[in-house]
Amino acid sequence: VTAGSRFYGPNGRYHMFAGRDVTYALGTGCKTEECLERSAEELQEKELEEAKRWLSFFQLHDQYAYVGKLENNPMEAMMEQWIEEAIVKHQQTGETVEMPKLF
Repeated sequence: VTAGSRFYGPNGRYHMFAGRDVTYALGTGCKTEECLERSAEELQEKELEEAKRWLSFFQLHDQYAYVGKLENNPMEAMMEQWIEEAIVKHQQTGETVEMPKLF
């Protein structure tokens, strides 16, 4: 997180993402406080696929290091399953995940 402080630090473009589950925001492209409080369980199928693309991108891209988990995140098991699916797909096909469209 420190390495990305220009993005996630107090004055960064994505400062509101630090320390929270932003799956809903990634899936919808919405960065309002209301969207940051919403659960991925509320995503529609198309939004869910976009959220999976983001999570896969962060997991498979060598520029983003894993730093830890959020405590008491009810979506943790589901997100781990999505990431595992992306890794298996990558291993089987060699397909990489392109960076989703930035919002």
